[in-house]
This record gives sequence, C-alpha cells and structure tokens, in this order.
Amino acid sequence: MSLAASEPFDDDLSGLQGVRVLVVEDGWQVADALRLSLEKLGMLVAGPVATTEAARRLVRERTPDVALVDINLKGEMAYALMEWLHERGIRVVVISGYPDLPQSLEKVAATLHKPFTATALQATLQRVMSGDQAR
Repeated sequence: MSLAASEPFDDDLSGLQGVRVLVVEDGWQVADALRLSLEKLGMLVAGPVATTEAARRLVRERTPDVALVDINLKGEMAYALMEWLHERGIRVVVISGYPDLPQSLEKVAATLHKPFTATALQATLQRVMSGDQAR
C-alpha cells in the first residue's frame, strides 16, 4: 500500500466524518498507515487488529459501519470473518495483494488491491457509504 502520511485527500470528506470503521490488517505498517489515513478523513477507527478473533471481539464491543479487512491474516484467510460481518449488516471492504479473488466475495461492498493510494481509499469508502456497492 502506498498511503503516505503527507498524501492529500480530496477536500470533499462528505459521508465519512464520524463513520465507525474497523481495521483488520496484520501488517503493522499498513495497519498504522490505514489508521492515520482514516482518522484524517474524520472516521472513528476501531483497531487495527491482526486476527479474526480480535476483530469479532471488537465488533461485539462496538459495531462499526464499515470494516476494512485484509484477506490473508498471517496465513488465516478471513472469508468466514467477512461473511460474519456481512450477516451483521456491516459493509466490508476487502484489501488484498492478490490479483484474483474468489467469487465467494460477491457480498463485499468493495475491493481495494494493494498497493492503493489515499485517494483510492477515500473514493472507495465514499462510494460504499453512499450505498453504491459497485466493486
């Protein structure tokens, strides 16, 4: 991911300020960059967490509006977590370095392929939160 701390966002932050977002990412540098970027957008960040178990625990404490989920968490594939989140009405944005993803991810709100920019992150989240589920 190429989220630079100094990379500017689009000035239009509509629809993202105050949105609760869960970050599930096992790479600490990526997770930290995501957290910082999301906070700059005015989002309320839960996590980051690096395991599906920790993600479920956080969701039980405070339900997010959207979750950014890395597909591979230290060798554990997060498909079951994504389904669990979807069943609870939480929008899921998959973040992945894999070029091809399985069809079973049809319920996710969007996919961000690593590396991605802060602008792509913002645009994807705005689209997802506005209800446009186009991937």
